[in-house]
Amino acid sequence: MRSRQQPAARAEGFKERVTWVHLLVGIVVWVIFVFSYHARTEESTGLAQPEPLRPQAPAEAGALRAARGADGGFVAPTLPLDGHSADVVAEFGVAAASSLAALQSKLYYWKLDPLYNSGIGRLPTSPGDRYVLFLTDCGGFNNIRMAFEYFVLMAWLTRRTLVLPPPAGWYLIDFGPMKRMQMTTSKHSVTEYKEFFDIEHLQAAVPIISAEEFVRREGDRLALPANLVDADWSSPESERAWKSWMKSSASDNEQRYSLPWSPLSKLVMFPSIAAVQAQYPDGVPRDFVHHRELVELTPAMNAAPLISFPSCRNNEDFRFLVQVNTFAAFADEALSRSYKRMLRDHVHYRSIVFDIAARVIRELGPFRFAALHVRRNDLQYKEVFLSAQDTLNNVRALLRPGEKLYIATDETNANFFEAFEKEYEVFQWKDFFGPRGNYALRGVDIPRKLEGCIEQVICALARVFAGTLESTFSSYIFRLRGYYHAPNTEVYFNTLKYTGNVKQDRARTYSRKPLKGQIYKSEHPSIWEDAELPHTTW
Repeated sequence: MRSRQQPAARAEGFKERVTWVHLLVGIVVWVIFVFSYHARTEESTGLAQPEPLRPQAPAEAGALRAARGADGGFVAPTLPLDGHSADVVAEFGVAAASSLAALQSKLYYWKLDPLYNSGIGRLPTSPGDRYVLFLTDCGGFNNIRMAFEYFVLMAWLTRRTLVLPPPAGWYLIDFGPMKRMQMTTSKHSVTEYKEFFDIEHLQAAVPIISAEEFVRREGDRLALPANLVDADWSSPESERAWKSWMKSSASDNEQRYSLPWSPLSKLVMFPSIAAVQAQYPDGVPRDFVHHRELVELTPAMNAAPLISFPSCRNNEDFRFLVQVNTFAAFADEALSRSYKRMLRDHVHYRSIVFDIAARVIRELGPFRFAALHVRRNDLQYKEVFLSAQDTLNNVRALLRPGEKLYIATDETNANFFEAFEKEYEVFQWKDFFGPRGNYALRGVDIPRKLEGCIEQVICALARVFAGTLESTFSSYIFRLRGYYHAPNTEVYFNTLKYTGNVKQDRARTYSRKPLKGQIYKSEHPSIWEDAELPHTTW
C-alpha cells in the first residue's frame, strides 16, 4: 500500500513546487511590468518634457540645459536653476534685515534697458500709425492678465501702437460672486489697466494710447462710426460703444482685421510659416504645435491700420488665454528670447504691489517660510476642492516640521485650516493687520483690487510653494518664483499627493499637467530661463 502511495505523494509535491515556481515567475513579471510602466510614464509626463523651440540655440542655452540635468527636466530643489540660488537667498535676507526700503527695492525683479527706459521713439507721433485693438477678457483677473500679455506681445511684434479699451467692469473685480475683496460701496465700479500694471514701464517698450485718444486722432481718417466718435468718454456710454464696434464684423473695407487667433487653437508663425519651417526641416515639434492650426500675419494684415482681438466674441476662438511660451514659433531664435525679456521687464505689476508685499515677506523672512494657494470658491473646477486634511496629506512631505506656512485662499471659514494649525505656524492675509502678524499691514493704504496680486508676490518669496491645479493665479506665482531665482522652482499642486522625492513628484505633477502647446495654466521654465540669454534688440 505504501509503495503505491509514494508516486502520488511525489506527484503532489511536484505540483506544489510548480505552483510556487509559477507564482515566483508571475511576481517577477509583474515587478518588471511596473518598473517599465513607471519609466514610460516618467518619460511621457515631464521628465522628458518638450524643450522650448530653439533651432539655433547658442552655447549659453546648451550649458543651461546641461545644468538642468540629463533628463531635460527641472532641477531639484537642492540644485538651483542658475547656480546662485544660495546667493539670492542670502541677498534677500540681508535686504530684509537692512530695511523695508531695501527689501522693496530687491523685489523689483525687472531690468530696464537705459534706452527703453528713456522711451525714445516709443510714442506715436502722428495720425497714420498702425494699431492693435482689444477687448478685456471676460474671465477673472489672471485670465485678463494672460490675455493682456498676448495683446502686448502682438503689438510689440508687429511694431504697432496698443490701444487700451475704456474703463469697464471686470469679472470678480467689479462684479460677480466674490468671496473676498468685496466692494464696500454699491457705486458702479469700473477698472483700468493702469490700476494693475506699470504703464510707464510698458510704454517704454510698446507705444500705448487710450481708446479715447485713438478715436480723437483717427476718427476721421478711419471713418469710425458716429456713436463712437461722439461718445461721452466720462460715462459708460463710451465703453458700450467701443465694445459694440469691436464685436461687429470687420472687413478689408474697414481696414480692420479681427483675428480669431485663440492660442489654444492657433499657433502664430513669425514672421511667416515658410520662414519658421525653414528652420525646422522635419517640421515644428509636434509637442509644441499639438493640435493647433498654423497661422501667419499676411502682407494684407501687416499693411492694415487695425488688427483687433475682440475677446469673448461669439466663440472660443476669441479667448486669448495663453501659456506665453507657446503663443508663437519664431524663425529668429534670438527674437524668441527677446519677447520673454520684454515680458519680464515691461509687463509687470505696479511697484505698490511689491512695496506692500515686502511688509509681509519681511515679517515671515524671504525664503524662510512655505506657501500654499488653496482656492475654494470662484473656480469652476470643483474636483480640486479638498478638505484641509486631504490637502495637508498631499503636501506634508514638502513641508518642514513646524515651519511658518502662508496660505493664500478665498476660503471664508475661519476654522477651515485647523488641521494645518495643529502642525504648522499658519498665517493668512488677515493676520498681518493684527498682533499675530506683528501689525505688518496696519495703517497701510491697500487698494482692494490689488490684494490678490500682493499675495502672489508673497507666495513667490516662499521656500517652497504648492498651488491649486487649474488656477491661473497659481501659475503666475510659479513664473514669479522663476524671476526671483527661488531656491525651489518645482511645480507643485496641493491637490496632488507628493512624496518629497523630486523625480517621482515631477512625474506626478506632469501626469496631470503635461507641458504641451495647448496647456495654458502651467508656466514653462523657459519663460524665465530664456530671459537671461542673449537676445535681439527689437
